[in-house]
Amino acid sequence: MHYQTRYEERHQPLDETGEAEMINSFEPSHCPFCGSNEFVKNGFDTNGIRRYKCSCGKRFKPTTGTIFDSRKIGICEWIEYCLNIFRYVSLNADSWNNRNAISPSKYWLEKLFLTLENSQNDIVLSGIVWLDETYYSLVLRDRIRDENGNLLRGLSRNQICIGVATDKKHTICFVEGFGKPSQKRSYETFKDHITSGATLIHDKEKTHKKLVEKLCLKSVSYSSSDLKGLADSENPLDPVNRIHCLLKMFLNAHSGFCRDEIQDYLNLYSFVINSPSDHLEKVEKIINLVLENPKSLKYREQFGLKS
Repeated sequence: MHYQTRYEERHQPLDETGEAEMINSFEPSHCPFCGSNEFVKNGFDTNGIRRYKCSCGKRFKPTTGTIFDSRKIGICEWIEYCLNIFRYVSLNADSWNNRNAISPSKYWLEKLFLTLENSQNDIVLSGIVWLDETYYSLVLRDRIRDENGNLLRGLSRNQICIGVATDKKHTICFVEGFGKPSQKRSYETFKDHITSGATLIHDKEKTHKKLVEKLCLKSVSYSSSDLKGLADSENPLDPVNRIHCLLKMFLNAHSGFCRDEIQDYLNLYSFVINSPSDHLEKVEKIINLVLENPKSLKYREQFGLKS
């Protein structure tokens, strides 16, 4: 009975969650079916959520066409889920904590990825920018071996290169490919995210040479060998090194994830580490993104189930 009580607390019927008032506070700007703004209010559904009727004849709600469309679990539980993800909680731990199967947690994560897929596009760093690459391994079954069956060593194709840059106000993280990045890859990755004339603090690798020249950046570089053994407070690359450390903690919380989705995880991490710092404000921002930029993902589409 105790377990059942806890389950019911976390899985309230939609009409008892109190979320209708919140959803109704968002008034659609256009019809999700035809794009027209000629629509009128048309009563409420059984959960108290307002409906609209468009001149095209279609009826819709603020959640129509979004990832909240046709949901069976309340947005309040989605909020709890997001808070857990923001705190580096793994999907297994979140599933156990919320009394859910693992499949809803994976499904919600894909919805979160869909919502944030373009979230880094408009971030532009300025002033003093710290930039450096870090690496994350492929899962063991996908790693490439040589003709003798031994794993490739060093910065090989078994290592995913992740470029991280920050100006202490905003942080961006992008996949640069496998192994050591080229000047071209580095330039293509960051050229739209750093303002011309900014000061770039980086290591003395030639990777960023084209980026510095093309954007007319003021380059301040340090040899990696000279930085070894320095305390964090004395390391000029500490701002980006700290982000590398936190990023790997975040990825390690989901260590078995499909590496093909690593950019989705980086988009999510960038959202987590950037402002606002208050996690509930981040949740509010997520909900605004969901309702203002409708994108849908059906459960059957995600898991390839047949009707």
